[in-house]
Amino acid sequence: MPPLTIRAHFPLGTFQGHAEDGSPSRLPDTARLYSALINAAGNGSQAEPRKGQLRISSESAAALSWMERHPPTELMVPEYVPAFSGVTSYRDEGTAEKPPSASPRIRKSARTINTATALAGPFGWFWEDAPPNVQETIGRLCEDVSCLGESDSPVVLTLEPIEATHKIVTEPSELHPRGILIRTPSPGRLDELERAWETDHPKKLPTKANDRPKVAERPAGSKIPMAALRTLQYERPTLPPPREPWPFAFLIPISRDSRAPQPNAAIDWCVATHRMLVARMGDAAPASITGNYPRDVLSPANRVAIQYIPRSYMPEQKLTGQAGDGFPNGALLVLLPAGLPPEDRIQIGNALNAPNLRVWIRAADGPTRTLELGESSLISLHDFWPEIRPGWRRTWRSARGLVPETRRQPDDPELGRWGFEQAALLSLYHVFRDHLPDLPRRDYWSMIRAVTDKKEGAAKVLSTHLIADSHVNRYAHKAPRSIGAVQPYDAEFDLGHLVGGRALIAVGQSRHLGGGLLVPVDTPEES
Repeated sequence: MPPLTIRAHFPLGTFQGHAEDGSPSRLPDTARLYSALINAAGNGSQAEPRKGQLRISSESAAALSWMERHPPTELMVPEYVPAFSGVTSYRDEGTAEKPPSASPRIRKSARTINTATALAGPFGWFWEDAPPNVQETIGRLCEDVSCLGESDSPVVLTLEPIEATHKIVTEPSELHPRGILIRTPSPGRLDELERAWETDHPKKLPTKANDRPKVAERPAGSKIPMAALRTLQYERPTLPPPREPWPFAFLIPISRDSRAPQPNAAIDWCVATHRMLVARMGDAAPASITGNYPRDVLSPANRVAIQYIPRSYMPEQKLTGQAGDGFPNGALLVLLPAGLPPEDRIQIGNALNAPNLRVWIRAADGPTRTLELGESSLISLHDFWPEIRPGWRRTWRSARGLVPETRRQPDDPELGRWGFEQAALLSLYHVFRDHLPDLPRRDYWSMIRAVTDKKEGAAKVLSTHLIADSHVNRYAHKAPRSIGAVQPYDAEFDLGHLVGGRALIAVGQSRHLGGGLLVPVDTPEES
């Protein structure tokens, strides 16, 4: 059976609710969702008229009973900030009170307002599997839910997929609870609430005499039964350390009124952007930008890199992103490596936070060209590329060519001769070095064995071919003399389990300044 997911989007960006004791509820738990669905089932479009009243249909009751027996196994909990306020409002209760030696007066009650929780995104629930009829019924009920919590906390419920952040604790401890505590309905909750409704709505209406207000009367109110509720624990799963070489990046759209860089000039534009960053930081530019690490310090596998992404490479979910204009001229990405100190990221963000940001290059046979940049925004790179369609296989190819990181090596008795395939595998090792076995600096054949090992990476090079182009400056800004003659080449990879299928990465000697970008290639598995 397919999974059931419910996503709660709060248009105002806040959730507001109160517990039985009047204290604010910080998150919209499963019990509130269940109560909102019951209200929709009894008063919405799925309700059935019975003897002049709207009641819950048998289909809705069956779906709600299923939810009682099956608590959600995963939750999507966004970042949230409680909002506290000392503002107090007073309102008439509709009842009278008689102070000593005074005439009756309308009673007023005080209530603290603005105790909402600001949510950074939607809240979500996930059930492992659900019968199709339950999914259809719950989907129709979600359409009739207008608020979650109080009436000033509007919500839109949909059956869209969620990205789970918390999983249910299968072996909870009451003495040492883990994660967050979520109220959840237990079997019998629907019957419990229906009995409470019957009590508050008797079939025989009171007489006028019995319903007459009395002096010093207080609001009766409806007491919500709490017997058929339980509290479950949800915690963030312990995830393995991410292998993304660059988990985040500053996305800088290229302005409309500027001339977009050509693909063969990507290296020049990335080098110009790097110089602009260093110039704006001055002597305080960190080693993660300049690459000038002290001799006694082991440099990390990757540092801050800059890549040009043309519009044709931008995924659809990014085209209408932060800039909102579809990036007609593409964008520049300032890639932030894993383990980058927070102060370095702040420094880079401050350098990019300037109006009318520009970079320029001086062509050897032409005038100076200027590139105007828009406002930067921080994005994640683990999900940069689109998802892989079911039944398809994803490989990776170099978008603008690769440059080897060493000269040809002596033959290996087991692995044979050195060629572009070995150079490409060596480049993969250098990118993912922090997650692979630590090997001697120049033991290149062992590095190839590590990156192709089934337990470590299981990477493969599917094809390579030399790029016959004498303008090697299109593929690398500088190359050490130890490489010898620069020979750019194209390659197609199967990255195995080195990295996720949607991460943005670059490999090769020029990966930090515009070269070696890998783009996905999806083909049907049958082919």
